[in-house]
This record gives sequence, structure tokens and C-alpha cells, in this order.
Amino acid sequence: MAAQPLQSKEDREYILDNLPEGTQRVQVLDPTGKQVYKRPREVDTALDRIMLASDGSPIVMRGKPGRKPKALAPITPQIAEVTQARGDHIEQDSLRLEAHKDAEGDGVLNAVILAMAEEAAAIEFEREEAARHGQDTSAYSSKRARVLKGMADTWLKRKTSLSGGVIDIDTPAFKALFGFLLETFKEAMVETGVRPEHIETIFSKLVDSLDGHTWRQEAKTRMKDKIQ
Repeated sequence: MAAQPLQSKEDREYILDNLPEGTQRVQVLDPTGKQVYKRPREVDTALDRIMLASDGSPIVMRGKPGRKPKALAPITPQIAEVTQARGDHIEQDSLRLEAHKDAEGDGVLNAVILAMAEEAAAIEFEREEAARHGQDTSAYSSKRARVLKGMADTWLKRKTSLSGGVIDIDTPAFKALFGFLLETFKEAMVETGVRPEHIETIFSKLVDSLDGHTWRQEAKTRMKDKIQ
């Protein structure tokens, strides 16, 4: 190691204040005698000696430490086209644009609901195609039920935020949504092979529970508890 000139605390502070543009790390000799690279703000000007090159300039590292990743070119023109199309799709995606514009805005939830609706429609098409070819459709039904549940949860959060936290479960819109969810749940049970008599028993019990005053009061209480 070449002899290093003596450095005062002021010398080190001056060097750190005048590092080359883009410097990420600077080489120092720490109190244990070990040469290490540190971020400029981590250098202890009282204990660390800044290492200098033969021309008197500090030894620095620009960019992130480690080997610079290689930019791999697409193997074929077809892959290049797909890569470009993927990039264009991501850039133009409505959900991404809304999140980029205002991550906390109402437009993000609206875009999420729309994306879920499109996904549910796509799954329904795949299910119908599978049924047309005599294939098992239970996996599609279960997947669509999960998407619809997520969509309903998102919709309820949206309505909750607009109504101050409490959803009016007596509105026609809520009843229509809830009925649709029950139909989807029943359809999923049928597709997964649950026996008809079992389905009827389950739904009979479920309807009795939902019609009771106790369930409605408990639902309202739980919503209020969540916003307090």
C-alpha cells in the first residue's frame, strides 16, 4: 500500500464535501486497519482515513457495489416483439396509470373493480369453453368465485368510504350484490360436486339465519366497530 499523506478531521470533511459526482462509496482505512468501502455519510471523519490514489484524488466507487448486470438482448425477433408488447401494455395499463396519478385516489379502487370484472368475465368464458369440450369446469368456477369475492370486498370498501364507514344493507343495490354472491357460491358448490340435497340444506339454514333480526343487527354492529 502506497504511503498516504497525513489527514486531519478537517481534511477528511473537505474531501467528502468535494467527492466526484455520482460517488456511491469511498474507500477508507478503518480504525482496525482494514480497507473498506463506505457510503460518504457513514465515514467517521474522526477515525477513518480516506484512501487516496497516486494523483491525490479519493478512491471512490460509482454506482452500486458488485458486478454490473448485463443487459441481455432478446434471443429472437419474436421474443423482442413480445417484450416490447409487454412493456407497452404495462405502460398503458389503466390500473397502473391511476395508481401512478394518485395512489390514494378513488380512481384506483374503481380501476381495481373494473380489472376484477374483466378477469371474472375471462374466467367465465374459459369455463364455458371447457364445458363445451366436455372438460371439468370446477376449477374455473372456484377461481371465478374467488375473484368475485375479492371484487365484492373491494366494492364494499368503496361504498364504506363513501358512506362514512357504515353500509346500508337494506338498499336494493346491496341486496342485488349479496344475492349475486350467494348464486355464485351455490354455483361453485354445484361445480365442485356437492350433492343437491346438501346444497339445499345449507342454503335453507343460511336463508333462515340471514332473515333474522339478530343477524342484521350483528352485521351493523360489526361495521360500526370497524370504523371506531
